[in-house]
Amino acid sequence: MVMHFASTLAWAYPVDEVVQLAKQSELSGLEIWAEQVWFHGTNPEKIRKANRDQSINLTMHAASWDLNICSIEKEIRESSVRQIQHSIKLADEIGADSITFHPGRLTLPQMKQEIYETLMMESIFTLIETAKQYKKTLSIELMEVKAKEFVTSPDTMNRLIASFIPELKTTFDVAHISEGAPERAFADLINVDKIHVSDNTESQLHVPLGTGILDRNMLREFFAITSLPVVVEGFDASENLNWWKHNLHYLKSLAMQKEVPQ
Repeated sequence: MVMHFASTLAWAYPVDEVVQLAKQSELSGLEIWAEQVWFHGTNPEKIRKANRDQSINLTMHAASWDLNICSIEKEIRESSVRQIQHSIKLADEIGADSITFHPGRLTLPQMKQEIYETLMMESIFTLIETAKQYKKTLSIELMEVKAKEFVTSPDTMNRLIASFIPELKTTFDVAHISEGAPERAFADLINVDKIHVSDNTESQLHVPLGTGILDRNMLREFFAITSLPVVVEGFDASENLNWWKHNLHYLKSLAMQKEVPQ
């Protein structure tokens, strides 16, 4: 198992310290969120030094929270692309090769979806050109069903990325699948290079493993995948690292911890 944790499970701490935490936790990798690096003002060189022995495989989650790469407002769309380009540059500085980013969403649901798809394709083309310059891999994430999101099914994602294959990969998030079985959606999504895993409650996504409603056996199947990085996600802004500790304990309960590479 290639097990990563998201750095946001330890949001209260600078990422260089989270790298050390990942090593102490005997994880194989860490998905670093660009916003966390920028929020703490961490020098990327400190992150690279923290992983000087390269014992932790680093991946990157590009900035996403305030962005929309298919906004009908040009300045917002172009600013969103620039933030993801900054994330690609950051990935290069810290030694991460794969960068996950989010597709755009509807500005106004009343407008035709084709308009947004055209704008998003232009943005993706620009991002792929930037990734090529840095010799990095881009991976676009399949989103959850909610207002204004429209890249929420494997069929839609597969159609949108078809012209960008093989350069553009996809990120599958188990917690984003609310319609049908996650196993089926995973099988239907093409070009996957990364899996995100967390639990859901009826009202919240990305809660600690085993505290929500997702089937334990289904989660076990995803943790058993060895050909791709499996990233445990969540956001914990506290200093006590309860979510981090809980997820580690859960993995041990599944008898998976012993499979994490040393």
